[in-house]
Amino acid sequence: MKTILALFTASLISCFLFSSLSFGQEIPKPGEIIDKSNYKKYAHLIPEELYPGFENGWGGFWKPISLKIVPTKPASQPKRFLAFSEKNRGKYALDKDGFIIGGYDYEGLPFPGVRPDDKDFATKFMWNFTYRYMRDDWIGPMTAFSKRKGEPITFNISDEIIVEFVNRMYDDPKPNMKDPIGLQYAEWIRYSVPVNVRNFQMLIYRYLDPRKSDDTYLYLPTLRRVLRGEAGQRSTPIQGQNQALDDFQGFDGRIQDFTYKYIREQKLLGVADSKLNVGLVRKQTAQAGGVLFFDDDNWEVRDVYVIDIIPKNATYPQSRKRIYIDKENPTIYHAAVWDRAGNPWKFWSFEFAKRPCADGDTASSIEHNFGLDVQFGYGQTTTMDYKLNGHGFKYNDIMPSAMSKRGE
Repeated sequence: MKTILALFTASLISCFLFSSLSFGQEIPKPGEIIDKSNYKKYAHLIPEELYPGFENGWGGFWKPISLKIVPTKPASQPKRFLAFSEKNRGKYALDKDGFIIGGYDYEGLPFPGVRPDDKDFATKFMWNFTYRYMRDDWIGPMTAFSKRKGEPITFNISDEIIVEFVNRMYDDPKPNMKDPIGLQYAEWIRYSVPVNVRNFQMLIYRYLDPRKSDDTYLYLPTLRRVLRGEAGQRSTPIQGQNQALDDFQGFDGRIQDFTYKYIREQKLLGVADSKLNVGLVRKQTAQAGGVLFFDDDNWEVRDVYVIDIIPKNATYPQSRKRIYIDKENPTIYHAAVWDRAGNPWKFWSFEFAKRPCADGDTASSIEHNFGLDVQFGYGQTTTMDYKLNGHGFKYNDIMPSAMSKRGE
């Protein structure tokens, strides 16, 4: 797919030069539509990787995209969680290797209020990202629509359960759920469509001890056995996705395995309160005429930090990842990665919804994403329909033995 990569790179360069020389820093008004006719006017609000989408849908993966602007609304972390985190303000620091020191108890944000003038800002902010409030638990389906250059759209469906063991705000036990092996969270995925991967399952353990590697377990339905996954599984794209586990929600790597560089803060377009659902995405995909569906609604002007993530391991397949992460609520709206040779490789945009919690609080829940592997010509639109909190999952529900029971 060298042609796609060359066209993609050339388009980025030409759009960037045109936009940077021709326009100021204008802000679109609510109700305005940004499309091919005017996106260069607002290029300073859009990651460069999206520019070719306005021109030709990245060569026909999507229809030429457009963005409908809506008023920017608050999108903070739950008030209960922010108040809970205040006890940690100014309490902890980082050692020379970037680990948190001072007795952090995994309750609340470790560095509430950290600002860019802190010499360790990028790393501290990413620790906050890791320990942000996302859920006590959740369950729901994930549907991924995929398209290779010149081929029809295919799709896969999986179910997912995630159980948090720390920073639980609404469901007992809280704030932490004790378990015998010291987990931060457990994530279980089971595929149901297509038939050839039905009942294939993955179980991922993230430990509280940052020096302890993640564990991955695989259930193979043909063998009816649970096997231990390879340690490198987190950087390998998973079944039916163009994302590896480390790419989930923009970045889900272990903080200590990377270094972080603060680039700047800026205004950027992102979706903080999506109105999509699985049924709508399926309908729109069917009506799209052989190209992937792109969500053109509910784009807000958000304040973000731009941070580069560089792996410490030279054999890691990505040489760099750039994320655009909300200042108010650390969620990643856009992410781009480069391969080990420094060439553009993949990008994603992520959309979130405000899911209700107790006491009038809301939590940002990942709802939708789209992405493109520009080197292999593989595009994807993924939508989720998670039910947040209140499911009562326990440690026994996400043990490897539970995979066998679900597979039978």
